[in-house]
Amino acid sequence: MNSYLQISDCRKKETKKEKLTCKRDSLRKTKYHWLKLLSYGPNKTQIELVNIWLSIFAINARSFLNPHWVIDQIQSIEKTQLSNYENLLYSQLTNPGLLAYLNAFRNKKNNPNENLARELLELYTVGEGNFTEEDVKNTSLVLTGLKLDKNEKIKFSEKFHFQGYLSILGKTDKYNLMSLTKWLAKQPSTAENIAKRFINYLLGEEVKSNEIADVIKEFEKSNLDLRILYSSILKSEKYLTCQKLGTKLLDPYSLISRTIALIGSPHINNYKISNKILKQMGQNLLEPPNPNGWPFGERWITSSRILNRKKGLLNLLADEEIWDTRNTPIILRDDLVSFEPFNINLPAEPSRENIGRLITDPSWNFSRPIDLNLYL
Repeated sequence: MNSYLQISDCRKKETKKEKLTCKRDSLRKTKYHWLKLLSYGPNKTQIELVNIWLSIFAINARSFLNPHWVIDQIQSIEKTQLSNYENLLYSQLTNPGLLAYLNAFRNKKNNPNENLARELLELYTVGEGNFTEEDVKNTSLVLTGLKLDKNEKIKFSEKFHFQGYLSILGKTDKYNLMSLTKWLAKQPSTAENIAKRFINYLLGEEVKSNEIADVIKEFEKSNLDLRILYSSILKSEKYLTCQKLGTKLLDPYSLISRTIALIGSPHINNYKISNKILKQMGQNLLEPPNPNGWPFGERWITSSRILNRKKGLLNLLADEEIWDTRNTPIILRDDLVSFEPFNINLPAEPSRENIGRLITDPSWNFSRPIDLNLYL
């Protein structure tokens, strides 16, 4: 995909100035590519699911020299999100973007860096309160000596990699990356932690373990089969209620991409305007604030952000070059929103005025969760 985007490996540039110029170019192209995927696809159904996992394995593209590594991450998620969680997790632990973001390439046996180990335990597997500082220390030793070869593939440096027996979560073994991933994925609390984090982003609300107890049980019993996770969520009361009422509050990414898709213009101004207004809405493209990822649901709502949502969407609609290259639907159908809008009667003609009424209506900020039947 990187060759398709014509992005260079910025590590190979000679001077600091050349590297910074390369990084800026990579970041711009990567953000534009991701916005196009969210808005138009191809495989938009798969991309919507990728977007949830990308929130769980959050990395900030500006924080490392090759921002296009996020595109590699997106590809690896798309390849594994219908298998099992162990495979998905391993694909992320061998992604250069996530490793660079969490300082994994600085983790050496004589000078450990625990960032990746701590997030692996807390965010990607067993969850907060289910591990000790000794577990963090020993996990970080398993992860020592990671490096990138000239083809951007992950390797272990024998010089800096710890080799020996370690105790992690009650089991002593001579771990490698694959056996560590397998052991952490087997822990009962991993099923609970990942199911909760996934459903939080899926529904846009904080769920409690007792509200999804059956989902967690089925997910754990299946050895973290992701299709089982999706199918069990489909039967849960939380999902069915959100699906019926359409009460998921959209994050800025989703709000912007659905508006771009509605207007239907391929013009580059979509990216230029969206990049600016996403910053104002608090969700800068591919730059989450920390490894915990983006907020979800009502956490996006403040008085200033509500105003920026309306103004931002109208800026897209007001751009003449975008409007002149539009490809709107033949009719604005009533199924474009999950409940009846206040400011427009649907169906309606796709005039500029009607689209403006629709995208500034409260109903445009909400949706049903993605249809998990599509992934079974």
